[in-house]
Amino acid sequence: MCRSFEIISGKENRGDKGLLKGLTKMYRDAKYNVAIIPIPVELLEIDTRYQTEIRTERDLHYLVNNWNENKLLPLIGVPHWEEGKVYLVDGYGRWIASQLVDKKKYSDLQVLLVLNPPEDAEARLKFEAEMYAYQNKQVARMTAIQKHGAMVVLQDKATERLEKLKDKYGFEYTAHKGSRGASVLGSYSVTLNICKIDEGRAAEFIFDICRGAGFNRKPNGYSTGVMKVLLDMYKLYPEDRAEVQEYLIKEFRQITPLILKANGVAKYPFLDYRLAMSLYVEDMIVKNLGLDQAREVKENSTKLVMIKKRKNIA
Repeated sequence: MCRSFEIISGKENRGDKGLLKGLTKMYRDAKYNVAIIPIPVELLEIDTRYQTEIRTERDLHYLVNNWNENKLLPLIGVPHWEEGKVYLVDGYGRWIASQLVDKKKYSDLQVLLVLNPPEDAEARLKFEAEMYAYQNKQVARMTAIQKHGAMVVLQDKATERLEKLKDKYGFEYTAHKGSRGASVLGSYSVTLNICKIDEGRAAEFIFDICRGAGFNRKPNGYSTGVMKVLLDMYKLYPEDRAEVQEYLIKEFRQITPLILKANGVAKYPFLDYRLAMSLYVEDMIVKNLGLDQAREVKENSTKLVMIKKRKNIA
């Protein structure tokens, strides 16, 4: 029996063979494999051989504080006819949280029941453990770009900033990997995260440089490498941004994004190409603008050393 449920709900965690069979009879007679059925909370159970009933207060508080009945998905469970109980393989936290939210209102919970589990107890245990361990494995996670339209509708601030930048600078999104044509973002998610920094000012800094230097008209002009380089410069030189921006626009007009990448990799061959590009541009700034070196890498090393503390921007 689940002690957490009994303590929180004040109800006895007991089975009822007749009740469970009665609730499911119509679906079993119709040969349903699965059915969503309201199940009394005291009939629910977990098997501690493959999952734990321990949940941190933080996890439970999150579920309770963000409780929304309209978004409450059915729990998933396997009936144990011989006990009159339903063993949950997904939704234990929601079961316990429901009793903290309103134990009277949530005397029943919607459960997606798997009505044809293995009859043998050991086979059923493995069946449940597999469902628990690999839940959502066959469901592809939505990417940030797939959620874009929804986040616009929900008025997400970073997504709204990105949309405004798209209108202002004329770039496009793509979910495909590989080289990018002119005016196509290298990474939607990277750019979206940049839009969360400094209320969008970091993104404005970056796109102003790209447009001023003509990178917006060149292949891979908005590549992940270019975005990282310019974001690093925004963070490393907060007191000199206007000067750095003007300088980089002038210098980048004379090269292409691919040449920038090649120069960085040639100077720092042991590093990831994005970091190599970033250090190469930092070296340009230090040499030509006389600003302080912020980072360095020892010769033939991959270890990055911060010389001065980067400004914390969020």
